[in-house]
Amino acid sequence: MQTFGNPLIWLSILVTVFLCGCGGYDKNTNNQSVANSPSAVSQGSDTPNTNVEDLALIVTLPFEAEDVVWKVDGTRKKVVAVIRFSKDNANKVVADAEKYGASVSGSIAVETWFPDELSAQSEMSGDNTVKGISYPANSFYQEPYTTGRITRVEGGDSFVLELTSK
Repeated sequence: MQTFGNPLIWLSILVTVFLCGCGGYDKNTNNQSVANSPSAVSQGSDTPNTNVEDLALIVTLPFEAEDVVWKVDGTRKKVVAVIRFSKDNANKVVADAEKYGASVSGSIAVETWFPDELSAQSEMSGDNTVKGISYPANSFYQEPYTTGRITRVEGGDSFVLELTSK
């Protein structure tokens, strides 16, 4: 009768092959890296982003921001960001923006993902908006977002940046 060696060796080989086959593909890990890539950032999503570095991939940030929350609306080819600068940088943003055109008083509709301070301010106004002064946003342009405005919200150093693609 012919034998095929020690059954313990064959069992070890079989278990090793089985365990190697179980490692496989983790779809959550792979999708996570794709979701954070620049192309995915520009596509937009339902959840707001708070990563300054990701925002800097799609718009120019001429001054250092303290806080940021933003979203890209891929269907409307629009990016909206709420950016808080230090007092000094906020004044620099205004001075820089005034080089490109006149300011205009207006209001911004507050979206559900805006920071709590802007939501509270909009509730006090009663019409779900915050008042501010808008400026041309030329310093923030980066292809494809080359049209828009930046609005300094009244009573603070927060700005709402609204850029669209042509």
